Amino acid sequence: FQALCTACHGADGSGMLALGAPNLTDDVWLYGGSFEKVAHTIRNGRNGVMPAHKTLLSEDKIHLITGYVYSLSNK
Repeated sequence: FQALCTACHGADGSGMLALGAPNLTDDVWLYGGSFEKVAHTIRNGRNGVMPAHKTLLSEDKIHLITGYVYSLSNK
């Protein structure tokens, strides 16, 4: 998360509206809040705004980051 996500979503995951990066710490999910939907977003990106990370991350790392992102809104 720190290496790839904080530039847009912030170190705490609260997002940066000016960039179009949503807050990951609330319970609002634009494309569905299931583990599978979050992993899909990380893997494939969204609408040309969020880049796809499938070429940068292994499936294991995508799984771990998905778990972390998912946990941010379930505090």
